[in-house]
Amino acid sequence: NLTLLEQMTGRAAPPADRAALFTPERAWLSHAYGGPGDEGAPHDAGENPAFGARIFFQIPKTYDGSTPVALSFTDSSGALIREFHLHLKDTSETKKSKAAEDSESTSEQRADALKHLTAIQPGMNHFQWDLRYADAAEVKGFNAPEDADVDNNVDGPVVVPGSYRVVLAYGGEKLTAPFEVSLDPRIHVGPDALAQRLALQLQIHATLDSLDTALNRAITVRDSLARAGRDSTALTPLTGAIDSLVQLKITSSEGDLVFEPKLRTHLGLLAGQIDMAYAAPNAAEAAVYHVMAQEAQAGEANLRAAMAKLGVAQ
Repeated sequence: NLTLLEQMTGRAAPPADRAALFTPERAWLSHAYGGPGDEGAPHDAGENPAFGARIFFQIPKTYDGSTPVALSFTDSSGALIREFHLHLKDTSETKKSKAAEDSESTSEQRADALKHLTAIQPGMNHFQWDLRYADAAEVKGFNAPEDADVDNNVDGPVVVPGSYRVVLAYGGEKLTAPFEVSLDPRIHVGPDALAQRLALQLQIHATLDSLDTALNRAITVRDSLARAGRDSTALTPLTGAIDSLVQLKITSSEGDLVFEPKLRTHLGLLAGQIDMAYAAPNAAEAAVYHVMAQEAQAGEANLRAAMAKLGVAQ
């Protein structure tokens, strides 16, 4: 990371009792990252940089976890894209077994990954931002079926090329540094293609977030009423409304071969499909989203109606 080395050699080291933020190097929107990049590459070939923007920052040596720390990313106008609240790394935490990791739901796995990403310690730290907006909500207990080619998750969309800022907030102090995000020069797209892509992705993302949030509330209500002894027959309409929108019976990577995927999965796959290419979405993708958005609105209305019949305040 030459940008970091140039800064460290060009100025005195920041005092150990102060927070410090270094200007990130340019980040690239590219399909060439991590690994050697080519199949059959020599065993001693180097690796491409990890995808995203790598942020180097210093936390005071006295940091004990009690001082609030956050990293946020904004566009050139100052509009917030993503914020991460950081915490002191737990050095006593033991690594989970493979069996324990495999038994976790998608939402539990994502929570573990975020906890690991946001762990820091006194002194020098680095943070790898994946250039994405905030994640959408994930359905509790849902296991996203795997696809060999398309991701099925609730990741936020990737930003478009442009100027951005990272802000390190430590206690009452805020430090800001600018950086650029550029498109791989080997990728050629129209002037508005990536803006069109982001616009549709944000719509899908909002629909997915709203649907998953509504499902989580409905699942919480159903489970709470069941624990309170409510007759299972009375809960059948709500359970049916939930099951029509998300497949909770899938517990393995290929469970969708046995149990039919529902709208939550279809929206996630559509988002993943558009995310694959640095190109404008086609007419079919936009049309499919329009249909799914209507289904999501109708599904949320059914959830509200089922909860209303159970006397749950909206």
